[in-house]
Amino acid sequence: MSPTGSPSYPTPLQVRGRATNRAPEINLSGQALYVPGMPGPTERYGRFAKYYDFIYENLVDYAADVRYLEAIFRRFLPQKPRKILDLGSGTGNHDLPLARRGYQVTALDLSRPQLAVARRKAREAGLRIRFVRGDMRAFDLPASFDAAICMFGAFGYLLKSTDVVRCLRSVRRHLGPLGIFAFEFWQRSAVRPSPYQSWFHKVGREFELVRLSEARLDERTKVLAVEFRFFVFRGRRVLDRFDETHKVRTYTVPEMQDLLRQGGFELVRAFGAANGTKKGFGPVRRNTFRVFAVCRPVRS
Repeated sequence: MSPTGSPSYPTPLQVRGRATNRAPEINLSGQALYVPGMPGPTERYGRFAKYYDFIYENLVDYAADVRYLEAIFRRFLPQKPRKILDLGSGTGNHDLPLARRGYQVTALDLSRPQLAVARRKAREAGLRIRFVRGDMRAFDLPASFDAAICMFGAFGYLLKSTDVVRCLRSVRRHLGPLGIFAFEFWQRSAVRPSPYQSWFHKVGREFELVRLSEARLDERTKVLAVEFRFFVFRGRRVLDRFDETHKVRTYTVPEMQDLLRQGGFELVRAFGAANGTKKGFGPVRRNTFRVFAVCRPVRS
């Protein structure tokens, strides 16, 4: 990946010494996020894909997520599932540990760069995972699955109700008669006031990365738009510099129940994160941001 030049370093952001993996959140001025001459937004999960694992490897406990999924399987399936479909699979961080535990995993994602990373990781680990480039809004695979999953924020990228329903109907067609769909969604009541600004800083062996972010909720569309500004350094040299804007739809539980019904599912249970990020089996409260839903196809 070629350098993007040397844009001005945002003056309100002062980084001294070797930072921890996650910097505390601070308020940034608009100038820090919108410096004249900065490159425009790029494809979602385009260049971001190269740094995705570097950013999230310590922010998300993927092993704990897989243990949680197995607990879900034990609670809601009559027997251990054999074949799992992962929608919006990204760089494969849930798929690799699932495959190591003996599951037959098919992973579907639209991002070529993220799929390239996932395939490389699976190849290096000697794992057989079927990675498919496809649109989760409508897909047709020559297989049936015991369970389908959609982790982290992937489900929220479906911005229109029609797309959500199309996705659900596609999932339903691919599930066995006793299968379940387990996925996460973001609850609107827990979204922080707009604009919400934060930053992330991490020093690695080969480079140092700073990511600035600003999130704004559109009250009309219920879509949370997050603008990212990435700066990648080695010493005083800027190795890479780019922007991406990600839009994620937010929901209430009743809204999700209605969409599930339209897609041919019934909501079996909805769980709230135990401490904001760690998944658990507690109730969904108003301040629950990440909701984990378990649903089954409605039997005709």
